[in-house]
Amino acid sequence: MSLAVTLFITCLLLSTRYSAGDETQCTESYRTVYTECSEVGRERWKVTVTDNAECKPPAPTKVANCDQTCPGGQVLSNFETCQECGAGNFSLGDRKVLNVLDPNIYPEISFVTSKINRNDKNCPDIRTVENIVELPASYCWNVVNIPFEVVAPGSVTLHYLHSDDRISVDFYLKDFQSCDGGEAKVTISGDAAVTWQNVQLQVAAKGKYIFQIKSTAFFNTETPTSTTVPLEPPRLGNLTITGVEPYTNCQQCPAGHVTSTPGSSECTPCPANQYAELSGSSACKPCVGETYSLSGAGECEEKVECGGEDFRPVVGECVAGKSTVSSEEIYQNKCRNSPPSQIYDCPACQPGREKKGETCVFCPEGTHNPSGSDTCTPCEPNTISLKGLYQVWWDKIPDSWNVRCQECWVPAGVFLLGRPTQHQPVISINFGEIKFSSKVIKNNVVGMFSVKFKLYCPQSCSFLIIKKVTLTSGNVERQEVAEKFVTSTGGGDPEVSRAYVHKSDGQDGNIKMEFSIKLSGIGSYLQLYNVNFTNTLEGGSSFCFPCSGSGCMECAQGMVYKEGKCVECPAGSYHVTSGSILDSSYTSQCLQCPSGTISQPGSTSCYTPCKFTTTTGNQYDITPAGDTLVLNDRVSYPDQFGNTYHYRYLLKLCSKDGNVPLVTCSEDSADKVSGVICRESVMRSSGGEEVLSNPVIEGEMLSEISEQTNGVTLHFTTLHPAPGCDSVTTNVTLLCNRDQTSPLSLVDSGDNCRLAFQYSGPFGCRLCKEDDFKSITSSCEDSIRNITYVKEEGVMCSGGASLPPVTTETCTPYQDSLLNSIKRYKVYVGLGVSMLVLLIAGFCFLAWYSSSLKHKLDGYSRMNYADDDDNYEGAGSSNKMIWADSGEDSEGEENLYTRYEGKSPGNIISDKLGKINQSLGIKKYQRFGDTDIMEMSDRLGI
Repeated sequence: MSLAVTLFITCLLLSTRYSAGDETQCTESYRTVYTECSEVGRERWKVTVTDNAECKPPAPTKVANCDQTCPGGQVLSNFETCQECGAGNFSLGDRKVLNVLDPNIYPEISFVTSKINRNDKNCPDIRTVENIVELPASYCWNVVNIPFEVVAPGSVTLHYLHSDDRISVDFYLKDFQSCDGGEAKVTISGDAAVTWQNVQLQVAAKGKYIFQIKSTAFFNTETPTSTTVPLEPPRLGNLTITGVEPYTNCQQCPAGHVTSTPGSSECTPCPANQYAELSGSSACKPCVGETYSLSGAGECEEKVECGGEDFRPVVGECVAGKSTVSSEEIYQNKCRNSPPSQIYDCPACQPGREKKGETCVFCPEGTHNPSGSDTCTPCEPNTISLKGLYQVWWDKIPDSWNVRCQECWVPAGVFLLGRPTQHQPVISINFGEIKFSSKVIKNNVVGMFSVKFKLYCPQSCSFLIIKKVTLTSGNVERQEVAEKFVTSTGGGDPEVSRAYVHKSDGQDGNIKMEFSIKLSGIGSYLQLYNVNFTNTLEGGSSFCFPCSGSGCMECAQGMVYKEGKCVECPAGSYHVTSGSILDSSYTSQCLQCPSGTISQPGSTSCYTPCKFTTTTGNQYDITPAGDTLVLNDRVSYPDQFGNTYHYRYLLKLCSKDGNVPLVTCSEDSADKVSGVICRESVMRSSGGEEVLSNPVIEGEMLSEISEQTNGVTLHFTTLHPAPGCDSVTTNVTLLCNRDQTSPLSLVDSGDNCRLAFQYSGPFGCRLCKEDDFKSITSSCEDSIRNITYVKEEGVMCSGGASLPPVTTETCTPYQDSLLNSIKRYKVYVGLGVSMLVLLIAGFCFLAWYSSSLKHKLDGYSRMNYADDDDNYEGAGSSNKMIWADSGEDSEGEENLYTRYEGKSPGNIISDKLGKINQSLGIKKYQRFGDTDIMEMSDRLGI
């Protein structure tokens, strides 16, 4: 039973029970309550109740129809009449605003994701980021359901951002009672140039409804590849519903917001440098002193020292080649320091234009203006001008460009500054449709787009350069990522220059091309220095380049312009432009081939013959590497759609037939590249077929050959680096293995800018030379001996010089026996000779030592006695010894040699003993030698 019926019965009972009482006293005890709207009839009753049992309240009355509404700024007072809100208060009236579609704030909202195909991978979740709902850019159904009720006809309005036409987004309005009935539907297409927009569905009658948002990329027929432009998720902002039951109470304006006018439907935020501290304020107060505030502030803050992110550049007029780029505060009066200002050189016009009065016009045919000075200059003889569109000075954004988030791109003189915001997390510029001439300049090049920029990412960001090509005759359209820059390292990358050429595919008709850039990442910013298009149908020339032939056409690659005609580069040299001849760095000089490479006359590159000689004189034959080698990398990589792909490498390292060795990597869209080494991305379709994409050249020319003890390494470079690489180096090491060949392997892929391969087999060995062999001679048999040759131990070679055949020579047994004996015992003979030398050296040492010892003993033996010769035994203490090497005795007596006329000590002692024998009557005595005397002296103790 409803509350309305219950109150009605209660009132009837009270009216029958109490018929009298003090009317005044009862009136003061009355209070009024209102029933909820009844389900039937949509009625509301006013009921008077009291706690005084003696009183009889008035009978209930029907006060209003529940479908009554009030306009903004008013509330339904007592559920009867609309009453205006006072100053400092507001009312949405019959509007309801959901500022963020978040189920955590509004539980009635629901998010649903579901697979469309059973084989689909898991669906990513719908997420809320900073009050904005992001619908996944997936192939699943993504659904947001928002139930609501209106009491009168109204509308539903959604603030949204949808910029990708490959994702379908539908809005439904469904009757709550029967979801299939009373359905309204609006389908919107993505537009890369739009910003936030509103979609509105009308609600024709009162009742309960469901507003549903549904998105999917399922109907996108594009086959994802590594160059596919990533899908951008649709974003949902606030939702406003009108015709809802009106509010019964006014709401106070929050702090920082005011309304001074009664009957306001919304509050106005306080402007910068003003504040409203209290809720319900009707006026803002100014900040005073060294304080400031942002818009909508509830208080003021102290001023701060500002950095570059707090200022917005303001470009002054270019006068006499100078322009002052000043600054203004983004948040007025926040900064304590003054805004920076700088004077720059500025051109009178953009390159390729000249000044005519107050207007810049394109240079006429046959003239050029590289610096944007006042006038264009005629081209030199045998040169040609090329039309183009150039932007190098930024005082404004060209009107032909389609800009998403105009306030996010600010001209700053020398560059254009781009900054995503919280409300615009992705910003972009489409440079408009550019028509290129169908005239092929060189190598099928019909147009070029170049850009110079600097990217700053404090956390993570993504910067895409996107190209879209349309052939007007064949109505063929292709859009892809020309290059992607992603960084999460923080800080600013150095200035980067990129050039992208478009080549004709042979179809007639002019080519239209669209280039655009897209930056995402809160807190990141981009400085765009120049944007150039070359060989356009309309425009002016910024430079002239050499040409020849009828109509002053450019020479083909492999040829240079000399003395009025194109001539081929001679053998051993080459000529190729770096990127495009449209670049002013074009050279008319043939370049010499690196060491170890050759070329035919008129070549665009140098190549390696399969048989070559290194700078050390070693020769190699790598003929097996002249066949196409295929390597499928085992590592798989995911793309943004959840698919996986791997790289396939193709190599042809040398020429077997004198022609330039080339392999070709292709893409299903018919794009192809050729080089010595190339790479292609391989993906499997749902049917199991291979899908090829993103062909890249990894090596075009041999730059160096280096040798190791067990092989040789070929170093390759390319003139066309892969996206994201300033240069590409690829090293292929051929290892020496005389016994077997091992498969090609990838040993280092680095960041795809540095590659290293290994290939093992006999071809990695240098060719053998004659001095790699030694001879072995056999013994003499029957007057003949054999000479056999074998490879020196440790020599790493294969092929080349063959082992010399076995030879014979005559010999005699005696000679051979002697020769063999010498050879057999050469070690022992050597040892014997060494021992003989040692013995002779020892003998000489002993002879020298004996002579030295004898000399010393002779010195000790020389004596002199002070006594008479006949009184030997009585000499006693008078006995004196005089050193042989002394110049005089201790008492000044004469030298022994002088006294005894140079007699030796042995002779002196022998004479004395003879005298002793005589005195003893010994008549016969023997004369002793020195050795005998010394021996006797020892026995006598002399």
